[in-house]
Amino acid sequence: MASVRAQTMKREGADRAFSRQTAKCPEQLTSHGEDTAAYQVLRAHGLLDCSYRIDSYTQIDAVPPNATRGNNLLLKLGCLPFSCLFKTFEVDAGTLRLVSDGRGAFSFYGEGVHRICDPFYVVGPVRKYQNEIIQHGDLTLAVVNQGQIGYATDKGQPILLPPGLHQWKSPTMAFVQAYDLNNNVIRMGPLTLVTVDSGYSAVTEDNGEQKVLTGGKTYLLTHRNWKFQKYIPQKIQSSNLKRIEATSADNVLMAVDATVIWRITDVETAALNSAETIHKDGSDVKGNNINSLDKLTNDVLKQAEASLAAFIGAVEYSATFNVAAAVSHTPNVAVAVSETGDATGEASIYKPNPNTSPLFDLAKMQTCVHHANGVTRTYGVSILSINVVAAVPADKTLMVSLAQGAVASAEAQKFETVASGKASAAKIEAAGAAEAEVLRARGSAEAERVRAEAHKAAADMLMQNDLAARLATIDHTGGAIGKNSAFFFGANAADFGGLLTASIAGQAKHLLSGNH
Repeated sequence: MASVRAQTMKREGADRAFSRQTAKCPEQLTSHGEDTAAYQVLRAHGLLDCSYRIDSYTQIDAVPPNATRGNNLLLKLGCLPFSCLFKTFEVDAGTLRLVSDGRGAFSFYGEGVHRICDPFYVVGPVRKYQNEIIQHGDLTLAVVNQGQIGYATDKGQPILLPPGLHQWKSPTMAFVQAYDLNNNVIRMGPLTLVTVDSGYSAVTEDNGEQKVLTGGKTYLLTHRNWKFQKYIPQKIQSSNLKRIEATSADNVLMAVDATVIWRITDVETAALNSAETIHKDGSDVKGNNINSLDKLTNDVLKQAEASLAAFIGAVEYSATFNVAAAVSHTPNVAVAVSETGDATGEASIYKPNPNTSPLFDLAKMQTCVHHANGVTRTYGVSILSINVVAAVPADKTLMVSLAQGAVASAEAQKFETVASGKASAAKIEAAGAAEAEVLRARGSAEAERVRAEAHKAAADMLMQNDLAARLATIDHTGGAIGKNSAFFFGANAADFGGLLTASIAGQAKHLLSGNH
């Protein structure tokens, strides 16, 4: 028994000799994992506790080896009847043996060969410490990986552990778990780490006061009553407006399908006036979908439905939904400044087309958008467009009648188009014939003029020579007589010889005088 008491005193002395003193993290060390950007917010608030971190496995508070394999073998062989009074074991590198002394104390036994000469000691299992959390009584050895944050509590106070190997001995301090910083919302006891992406805003409640966190940053909610509520996206939203039934100006009940394009432009107003953050029983709204905008979306669609119904009430279905409207030209679109009045400049102003149905005229539908925005802007939402996908009479019989009327209108328009085409063709043909006749008349007149000028030139040449003129007269006279054998003279038949003699004598005299 004296040897057992001596061994116990030696063990207690070893425990005092190898008990680890708490060391603070040196400020000059800058190569630790918490120096990365992921831990920037936690460092700024001074919440990272480096006091329990050790830089090497050699600093692990563990009982060193105190025996050899040979000594243990001799002890077992020589004291075989008393083997229950001592224990021998080996610990591999990278592992720890969990041991308790049977008196309420706990120890880690490190790498090497060990011998314990105390029958009350309990030798536990071997544990690897590379990537595990080892908790043994009041002893804890924890490894926190890079990109994670270790969360522990000591007497109810949170302790955040940076990446590394940590060890402590405390009956009140316990390691809870490691949190991955890749998550957007991390709740660590009374602390909440919130990462808000660009294009989103986060709604929080600080002791009942609403605080909106802008996107592109990471925030730390520093106490229990500063609660994260939900994310509000500032991106463009597209929602389907379920089929509604509305009465037109000519009392036609119409079934209309439409889509609504909208976005949140004032996050604070939207969160304050429309986003639910508390239940009727006083409990917090903590749905699994932290991006849920069910109430706000429902408010937007209800207002769009009301504005569209008011617009339909000013439309005469029978006057506008016909074949002429269906075949009309597409309305001209011109990009202009923002219709919503914000800095996005995404909306457009459209040029109205008088031949298009109002429900499908982008310019006229803007009046419906203006009406809806008058209400939705009070809770921070701007509607960019309301687009009608389909509009038909709810009454099937009326739809058949209107379809038959549309067919008749189409037939009449077809005949009118054919008649108009034939009239145009006749006009074109008449115009072509008249123009051809004018051209022929102009050609004939020009030919007569040319012939007259030629005759005049020939006559002028004949007047210069009497003989040529007379010969020409004879020639033309012969041509005129041709084969005729009857001649008429203005004298008696008895005087015919005298006429010929006088004419020949006159011609001879003229020739003789001309020669002289």
